Amino acid sequence: MTRMEEYAALHAELAQEPEGLETSVKKALKRRTACRKRTRAWIASGASMAACFAAFVLLVNLSVPFARACGGVPVLRELARAVAWSPSLSAAVENEYVQPIDQTQTADGVTANVEYVIVDRRQVSIFYTLTAQPDRPLDADAKISGAQGAELDGFSSSSGSYGTPNGQLRQVDVSFVDRDVPPALDLTLNIYENRWQEAEEQAAAPQDEDPFSTSERPKYLASLTFTLTFDPYFTEQGETAAVNRTFQLDGQTLTLKTAEIYPTHLRLDFGYAPENTAWLTGLEFYVEDEQGNRFEPVTNGISASGEEASPSMVTFWMDTTYFSDSKELTLYITRSRWLDKERGEIRLDLASGAHDPLPDGAELAGISRSGSGWLVTFRERMYRENWYYSLWSGFSDASGEERSPTSSASSSTWTDPETGAHEDGSRDGWFFETLALPDVEGTEVLLSPTFTRAAEHMPPIAVAIR
Repeated sequence: MTRMEEYAALHAELAQEPEGLETSVKKALKRRTACRKRTRAWIASGASMAACFAAFVLLVNLSVPFARACGGVPVLRELARAVAWSPSLSAAVENEYVQPIDQTQTADGVTANVEYVIVDRRQVSIFYTLTAQPDRPLDADAKISGAQGAELDGFSSSSGSYGTPNGQLRQVDVSFVDRDVPPALDLTLNIYENRWQEAEEQAAAPQDEDPFSTSERPKYLASLTFTLTFDPYFTEQGETAAVNRTFQLDGQTLTLKTAEIYPTHLRLDFGYAPENTAWLTGLEFYVEDEQGNRFEPVTNGISASGEEASPSMVTFWMDTTYFSDSKELTLYITRSRWLDKERGEIRLDLASGAHDPLPDGAELAGISRSGSGWLVTFRERMYRENWYYSLWSGFSDASGEERSPTSSASSSTWTDPETGAHEDGSRDGWFFETLALPDVEGTEVLLSPTFTRAAEHMPPIAVAIR
């Protein structure tokens, strides 16, 4: 039986289930409206695997229709496991908001099967499997392009499926900002043998790491391209609700302009007063409806995007309210992060350690030479438990060229390479971020911070969405 036949059988079976599993997707074909904006930056965040599995267990136990779907039908159970980390995609599966694809290709003993997509006006989640004969662990670098060579821009793609066992669903997410999802996309899977177990064993062994080295591209076993054509019914789903509410946040003037509500996610679009003295570069928030249901920001994947002319974040991603039938929605802001306009660059002398005032909650821990480059470590405030962030987005040296560190690593502990002194910041709410700055011209650099201060908002700042 093919996946298309399985899907048809699944649909017939679920039609006999209790009312709790009825198809919510057919309730409304929402009005199409476009919200155009120029964007330049993406912010991504990650969630722990433990949290993902915990979310799946809670979802299965708390939602009777979802539990029945997962337990009774292998196809839904498989897809439900793959999206357990995402309340939005889990709701889509529960409401049968899934388009089967069922395309298979084989080359040189490697088989890829693109099984499903979950797609709406602005986002696509692609689910596929890999197998090999003879069996060996596989992974793939996924490339998204326009169908049949068509030009494609205005999107970002990500995959968090590294190390997924053969035969289990892997996921690629494609998000569009200033345009709608096209009628079709090409997905190219460059497949290679994954030696992650060997790599983990090598990483566990004592060794001297070169922070300035670049990893080599793996040798590909096969390159397979799939043309994915989307059902127009799905790509028309979503609406843009006008909000246009202006409010004050930490002395700055913001306007919540629109809420873009899609089956896969919700986006909040902000505007800023030109007289503001700081750029908003981060928000912590949640949305609540009239029944007390709470919707959180995205915790895995793209969480915000910025505009071309400034460091400000103008759009924030969160879990969708699409399937909840919420009549009223209120935004609650609990913390904001700001980049003061006059502190967009922080001067640091690598030889002496002298520097401009650092962002609030940051201290210089140490500087050391490493080959032709420098290692610079900062002690940074952990704003919530087990949450690391990158405080620095880039640097420039005497040449004036804007550059990125070769690598950036964060840890709750740090050992000074010069003195051997060991520090553990976890007990006091600190973590350490080390930047590898290669081939610096001169000894003075200008570091670009992602924010210079953070503000707590308790009680939360409330803004009505609708």
